[in-house]
Amino acid sequence: MEYVFDKSDLLFEFIKINYKLRRILQNKFKYYDITFEQWYMLYFIYQNEGCNQKMLSKASNRDTGAITRSLNILADKGLIERKVSFQDKREFLIYLTDKSLNLYKDTSNLMLENSQEIKSIFTKDELEKLFYLLEKLDSNL
Repeated sequence: MEYVFDKSDLLFEFIKINYKLRRILQNKFKYYDITFEQWYMLYFIYQNEGCNQKMLSKASNRDTGAITRSLNILADKGLIERKVSFQDKREFLIYLTDKSLNLYKDTSNLMLENSQEIKSIFTKDELEKLFYLLEKLDSNL
């Protein structure tokens, strides 16, 4: 039997909201010549300087092949540097460049503005409940 999604389906709502948010962010990131996925990688590297590809893969729930392709694009744009690990010569550690640090600061302000805009939709109590429910969902997936 084929399942047909309708507007009352929770999964459908998550997918719809995900697409809306990604489209909004993609439009804002166009100016900076990066995608949302690339921004998330820069964010993670900023928070975890000297991380490796496996850490990025786990944090973004993407396979290592997709991470490699994204890192190559970021490297071609001059946004990351790969340095050989002292502990394991086969491993590369990833660092932001000065160019990406400036880009990250500018785009982080965009993310903050969007986050505040979304939060303004809800009351304080609603936000607390929403975060609780989202964390519960995340920890059980």
